[in-house]
Amino acid sequence: MHPETKQACLVTAPSSKKARLCSDQNLEDRFSSLHESIVSRILSHLPTVEAVSTSVLSKTWMNMWTSITELQFDDKTHRDPKDSRFTDFVDRVLGNIGSPRINSFYLSSVNSYDEDLLISWLSEVLKRKLQSLVVTCQELDSVNFSPLFPSFASLVELRLRTKSILDISAPALLPNLKFFSLEDARIFNMSSVSRNLVLNFPVLETFEASYCRCFRTNTVILDSPLLRVFEMFKCTSAHVPNASQVCKISVLSSKLEKITFSGDDSRKFLLSFPPSLSDAYLALSSQWSKKFLRSFTCVKSLGLEISKDFYVNEVPKFRQLVYLHLIYDMTQYCKLTQFLEAAPILEMLSIRDLASPRSTPTTKFLKELRAEESPDCVRTMLKVLQIRFFKPNRLQISVMRWVMDNAEILGSVILSSPNPITEEAKANILSYPKASPHASVFFE
Repeated sequence: MHPETKQACLVTAPSSKKARLCSDQNLEDRFSSLHESIVSRILSHLPTVEAVSTSVLSKTWMNMWTSITELQFDDKTHRDPKDSRFTDFVDRVLGNIGSPRINSFYLSSVNSYDEDLLISWLSEVLKRKLQSLVVTCQELDSVNFSPLFPSFASLVELRLRTKSILDISAPALLPNLKFFSLEDARIFNMSSVSRNLVLNFPVLETFEASYCRCFRTNTVILDSPLLRVFEMFKCTSAHVPNASQVCKISVLSSKLEKITFSGDDSRKFLLSFPPSLSDAYLALSSQWSKKFLRSFTCVKSLGLEISKDFYVNEVPKFRQLVYLHLIYDMTQYCKLTQFLEAAPILEMLSIRDLASPRSTPTTKFLKELRAEESPDCVRTMLKVLQIRFFKPNRLQISVMRWVMDNAEILGSVILSSPNPITEEAKANILSYPKASPHASVFFE
């Protein structure tokens, strides 16, 4: 601070304001003295519109924002399609950024923009060794990202949450990609040589696809030796060029730990995974094929969300399964016994009821459930029973008692309820007989 300025502070400023004023000036001096690279990192953590607004602070700050490496654009405050301020702002930023490298580009849009404009923005940032690309556009009809695909080679993270088109005519290689997420994408196999679509992502760790559709492909091969998490939600295939009309999805990864698959019709897919897969979650409706379920018989932990119209004649054996989380309509107790009979070494069973709150078991239901012979795993292997979103109604208590009446080595019954259970209900539950002398009931 200049000596005269400091003296003016001492003479004219009240004592209560003097320290604050000088402190603010010292803070500004310290901030201005920071190296440009540090200031750039600080500004990069701000929304881009705020980083650019620092240019009005002083002449020193006028061009500081042009060195930022993280770009975040969100047009939620510009909902009028005729308002061009947002697009003008993005154009201005991209035209003035001086950084040779841009680490991330985040775009969230609630408006519809010209596809060419969006592609021009992405082309500009991809030239600068972009690592993270996240695009969320709710109103765009579709965007063809195919011309940009060769430029994705530098990406570590790619999230496209918009109606997108990807035309892939050769094995797709993204050597640095670790996180890949697609939503509402249309993927075309444009190769005239092979009907197999090969995705070669050597360092990929997480793959997510939701509401996507794959065209003209017999097999999708995901060659990702480091892949740990694979998720597909409501995806379909179309115009499969084989007689069975079934698209095979083959995941090549020795590190795979968990898959999540949810779809309306599993008969259109055949999934192939390495036998090392340990954890799976399936949420399926309509008819399941035994062939489809056989893909998951190697797992040790399995979550199953079964719709009311679920039907399969025979469930394949899950010979390594030790934990089963079953979400189903508890009035259909045969579904429970089907999977228990298919899991000979099951040790932990978790249940969540999908029945209507008004469902009340009939006298016939209770007699049939009591008469149902318990599978071997219940009698000799089951150690833990958990009922999630537990309600002390006749239906859930009937299933709980059936397990407790037959599980000879049961150690814990865990009742997880979103609402408090009355002391009277707890006392009744604790009084129920148990086949295992070591079984304890816990309320959560």
